[in-house]
Amino acid sequence: MGLFDKLRRRKKETVQVDEVLASTPHHETIVGFVLLEREECDLNVFIHKMKQEWDIDIEEQPEEGNLFFEVDGMQVVCAHIAAPVPDREVEENAKLNILWREAEQVTSRHQSQIIVSVLNATDAIQGHILFTKTASALLQLDHALAIYLAPLVVEASQYIEISRWLKEDELPVSLWVYIGLFQDAQGASAYTYGLRRFGKDEMEITQSAEALSDVYEMMFMTTTYVIEYDITLHDGETLGFTAEHKLPITRSEGIATEGHSLKIGY
Repeated sequence: MGLFDKLRRRKKETVQVDEVLASTPHHETIVGFVLLEREECDLNVFIHKMKQEWDIDIEEQPEEGNLFFEVDGMQVVCAHIAAPVPDREVEENAKLNILWREAEQVTSRHQSQIIVSVLNATDAIQGHILFTKTASALLQLDHALAIYLAPLVVEASQYIEISRWLKEDELPVSLWVYIGLFQDAQGASAYTYGLRRFGKDEMEITQSAEALSDVYEMMFMTTTYVIEYDITLHDGETLGFTAEHKLPITRSEGIATEGHSLKIGY
């Protein structure tokens, strides 16, 4: 069965923030930044949205701009900072988002941020699901602009829309793994950032003769396949759409990624 066939079949079948973050191993923590156009933030609105959107009851109350609560043994911290992310970090990463041309302009308007952290997630997928629900509810604040999970930058309404795939039992992988794209005289290339959080090697397609849009689709579908089916690809294997069409996989030092990556010959 080819890759796309398998993917189609899936539809059928009062704590201090710094102290909490410091006490949790990094690999168990998922962190992102909700960007707000104004300095104020009403986390009580967020609490209402979590119940309304995801049927998650939060009994705790915000204290000095912070909110700490637990869901299924996982801890969530929302910390409002009345200042933008420093050093134009968000705006510089927003430039890389070729799917959202206005990203740099829009994110440059943010005046404050909510640092969102999910801690003690023993399962990467469940941790990301809880993070996505939390972030989606925060992004429904009327002055939310976007979310930043370095280097991924996603516009608020798009994030909310994609997050609702969870209600159809589909994983919003595009909100979890960044796919970088670039084109030069040698061809189209793509790479992932974020697969290591799921215990997988990052992947790359380098200097492909295919169109950049096709390279993106190939990388997106493969990334979704790897996460949804918990697939571990290995050096020397092949990946194919059909029995006749096989793409070689090699593992070597990354080109656009740090460490080793899996190169898909597409």
